[in-house]
Amino acid sequence: MSSVANTLHKNLDQTKPLQRKIALLDLDAFFAAVEVQKDPKLAKVPFAVGGGGERGVVATCNYLARKFGVRSAMSGYKARKLCPELIFVAPDMAAYRKVSQQVKTILLGYTSCVEPASIDEFYLDLTHVTVHHGSATLIMEAIRSELRALGITASAGISNQKMVAKIASNHNKPDGQFVVPPKQVVPYLATLPLAKIPGVGPKSQEKLAIAGFRTGRDVQQAELSRIQSVLGEHSGYILHQRCLGFDPREVETDRVRKQISVEDTFLRDIYGLKEAEQLLENMLLPALRKRLKQQSWQQTRIRTQTIKLKFNDFQQTTLSRAANKVSPSLFYQLLKEAWTRANGRGVRLMGVGITLPDPDENRQLELDLE
Repeated sequence: MSSVANTLHKNLDQTKPLQRKIALLDLDAFFAAVEVQKDPKLAKVPFAVGGGGERGVVATCNYLARKFGVRSAMSGYKARKLCPELIFVAPDMAAYRKVSQQVKTILLGYTSCVEPASIDEFYLDLTHVTVHHGSATLIMEAIRSELRALGITASAGISNQKMVAKIASNHNKPDGQFVVPPKQVVPYLATLPLAKIPGVGPKSQEKLAIAGFRTGRDVQQAELSRIQSVLGEHSGYILHQRCLGFDPREVETDRVRKQISVEDTFLRDIYGLKEAEQLLENMLLPALRKRLKQQSWQQTRIRTQTIKLKFNDFQQTTLSRAANKVSPSLFYQLLKEAWTRANGRGVRLMGVGITLPDPDENRQLELDLE
């Protein structure tokens, strides 16, 4: 190759965009891990964080409890039946927030580009990190080693995008990590059942299965119009993009809060709509307004309002409507419509929420398909 060609080749290389290195760090059974920090004796017994009473719910549990089949969101009553020796510990959110901040401080020691996805999940952009020879694998191993010194284990997924990193973080739990190289993203997504794709819930799975779509490969090989005929124009497009491995979202260090919600589990099941409306008026709506920190409902611009009901068989339903401003009357309409889905079942939990406008909506792939 001539010197001119060499120079041209180098210049072309310099214009190539850097291949992104995105990781998702998921703290394993985080609340339970913090409780063991506070009381090391808990490490040797099955225990759950949450309520163990008749109306209680498991927030999380340690891995000893999971061996008995205890899971998050399970009723305390059922958890005790599965594991009679199960110990319940009341949640300590102040302690969890403190340790979560300690974790974030460790992460910021490696990269300034950290996005807390929740109290126990963090996205990291490692594209420009040079320690450990710039190896995302070695960086995440080093981070996880530091966390073990805190008494916390974590699992990680690594790829060139947020969605695949998130999915991959579940492969080697607990205390492991999994890498999906850029060239393997599409083949990797092809092997996954659609239930693994973010946003594809039970209803969408059922519709897709009837139409013959069960894996990422099925969607990859289909025409977009065919997917849209099953899920609708917008949701069909999102699923098609996801299965083709398209997720350009950046790791956002100043993440905009997108949802605000409140909910309550009742002391007894509710069977009457009138009683539910009273609880909505006297408890849930005042709590939501307090979280909004606004004197008037009309001061907050929103995208949607949502009502959520959980029935006494632990099935739940949600109902949303688009809105520009918060309308209390719309919550009552949603409640009345959602109540028809009870079919005689008692309601044990009710929640209300709003979705805020997304300043970067056109680039988001986070809209649920349900």
